[in-house]
Parts: sequence; C-alpha cells; structure tokens
Amino acid sequence: MKKFSKMIRRFLALCLCLVLLAGTACAEDMHFLSTSGWDSLEFACMLPDGRTVLTGSKLVKSREYTGGWVLCLNPDWTVSWEAVEGEKGEWFSAREAVLLPDGTLAVVFDKYINGQDVAAVKIYTQDGQPTGKEFEIPGDYFSMGATASWLMIRRWSNGNEPEETLLVDWDGKELLRYDGSGIPGGYGWPVGNTDELVLAGYDQRENSHAKIMKLDRQTGKALWETTLDRQLPDTTEANLWSGMQTEDGGYVVLLDESGPYQGIASHVWDSFLVKFDAEGRTQWINGESFERNSLNAYDVFSRNGKIGVVGRLKKGEGCERSLSLVFSWFDAEGKELGITEVNLDLEDFSAVRECLGREPDEMNPEPMSWVEAVIPAADGLWALAGCCVNTTDSEGIRTRALGSNEYVLVRIPEPGE
Repeated sequence: MKKFSKMIRRFLALCLCLVLLAGTACAEDMHFLSTSGWDSLEFACMLPDGRTVLTGSKLVKSREYTGGWVLCLNPDWTVSWEAVEGEKGEWFSAREAVLLPDGTLAVVFDKYINGQDVAAVKIYTQDGQPTGKEFEIPGDYFSMGATASWLMIRRWSNGNEPEETLLVDWDGKELLRYDGSGIPGGYGWPVGNTDELVLAGYDQRENSHAKIMKLDRQTGKALWETTLDRQLPDTTEANLWSGMQTEDGGYVVLLDESGPYQGIASHVWDSFLVKFDAEGRTQWINGESFERNSLNAYDVFSRNGKIGVVGRLKKGEGCERSLSLVFSWFDAEGKELGITEVNLDLEDFSAVRECLGREPDEMNPEPMSWVEAVIPAADGLWALAGCCVNTTDSEGIRTRALGSNEYVLVRIPEPGE
C-alpha cells in the first residue's frame, strides 16, 4: 500500500510538471541569456529602477581568453548594457557587484594571472560606464562576498602560512584580518542580504561541526556563536551554508550532514532547514520534508513572507531526471507549504544537445540543470538556471563537459498560482 501511494504521488507530481512545462515554453516565461556553451553567469544585485545585474565569465575573441562579464538586464529582460574585462593570456571572472551609497556600482573580478589569484575592483556608473576608480589586492586572494560596506576576500593556505580572510572597504582599505576561511579557525561564507558580519560554515575539528557566528567588524571579536548538535546518529561531517536574514532579524540557513566518506561517487548529504533568531539561538529545524521528498537542498530565498528552498533529487531517487528545477516552500515557522517543479525541454538547449552527440557513450553523458540564483523581479519570481552535460569516468566521478553550459531565465510558479 505504501509503495502504491508513493507511485500515485509521483504520478501526480509528473502531471503537475507537464502543466508547468507547457507554461515555460511560452516566450514570456523563458529568456535565454547565453547559448555559447562556454560562459558562466550568477545573480549579483538589483538596481533601484528594477534592472538586474548579473556577473560571470565570457569566452571572447574566438576563444582567445575568458573575460569577466557584467550583464545588466532591463525589467523586460532585454540587455541594458554589458561589459567584458580581460586580455589575452588572462582568466577573468566577475563575481560580486554591489550598489554603493553614492549610487555607483562596484564590481569584483577574480583574475588568474601567471599562476596567481588577484582580487580586483572596478567602479562603474549604473549605465555601465567606468568611473576611472579601480584597485587590486595582490597576494593570491579571491572574493567570498560583499555588501555596500565591505568586501570579503580569502587567501588559500600557502606553504607555512594558514588560510586567511581579509575584509576591506571600497577604497581598498583594510578593515579586518584573521586566520581561517570565512569563519575564524574554520570554513564558512557570509550570510546573504545583511550588512552585518554573520558567517555560516563549520569548524576544523576532526569531525566537522556546523557553526554560525557574528563578528564585530572592527575587532573581529565574536559577538555570538552557535554550534549545532548533530541531527543524524552516523554524521561525520556537518556544514551550514547558503543562508539569508529574515524579516524578523533572524537567519534561515541550510544544514548539510553526511556519514562516513566512501568516495566522491557515493557521497550523499542529508539536508535540513534551520531558523536562528537575531542572537543566533536555534528556533526550529526542519529536515523531514527533504527526506520525505528525497531532496538535497542547495539554496534558500524568500518571497512574500514565505521561505523558498532550491533542491535536487537525491541519487537513486531519479536524480538524473535531468532538466528539472525543484522548489520547496515553507512558512515563517518552518511548516512545509508544498513543492513546485519546472521541467525544461532539452530541445531548447542547442549546446547541451550538441555535447550529448559528441561525448562517448562510455562517459555516460547526461544532461542536467541547476538553479544559479532566484531573482525577485517586479513581474514575479525568476530562476537563473544553468544547463550542461555531466560525464562520469570509470571511478564514478562526475564532471561537467566543456562547451556545454547554457543559461536561461525561467519563471518560478509559486504555491497557489
């Protein structure tokens, strides 16, 4: 009976997918941004007039070099302006783009030149014109996050020197420096959409523990910190990541836990959604919905008082139902509101289809999709989605096939629509 009920649920979900697919085929619900197969894009920020700024990398001049790409889109998703920075022999990628208090746009580029990472900042007007202000931070640093007040960059461990995190202002002046990658003595990333220095990640104990903490931006002193207990009995690794500040001043963050490592091909994580108050105290944890729906969560967003989570099906549960975008919805108390799903049509992705045709069968080429970011626009909620081809080697390790990247904007159906 249980198996039959599960089949019925899957059938109903498939029916919903087909309805949504018919909707996404309409031009107004789908906008292609890159079909070359070699570019990358991510969401950066919104401008006051409703335009959207994306950043990434773009292969230019007959594939002579990869340039840092800044793409500004009008509210109707047509191109307002774009800029590509870089020269032959260099690798550039535009990362963060932040609207500064004076109305200018600061763009952070990760440059790889002569075997070294360099974080570079260039300031533009909102119409894409360089202001002439720019600076670099040498020393093998690359960007980790930014707000209107600060830029966080990280240096990899170099010989006897430990990993180091540096906070600078938009004049390049150092604000704070400490050992560790994001989290002092550990690994982590800034929690999004807040100017405060709130970090989520894990510590460096033998079996990592998930941690969230808030630092004083002037002294680096921990104002509060919370280390979570393990949620599963066989957990050996736990990590907080992909978080955001909520309307009540608290934080909602994704937690991943994993058991003993048995090789990259079989490594499976279990996901939980965790809500903290403004002082870092745990308010609720929800992992049941992800387990029930066989989902791994990998991004979190908010919309009209609801919490949204981007997920993908776990291995062994139809994970390779390739071009499927899955969104779980929760209320402010962590109650599940439902799942919406959008299927993309493989026929729309020329670079993916071309790559599938040239990859050898023994590499098991399979199309896949993911959500790079969720964009709250005036006309609804949109996903910046990427599609590519994954291949699998003889050891079960999956890698992205070169020349198969494509990016598209897709309207996300919300519960009740």
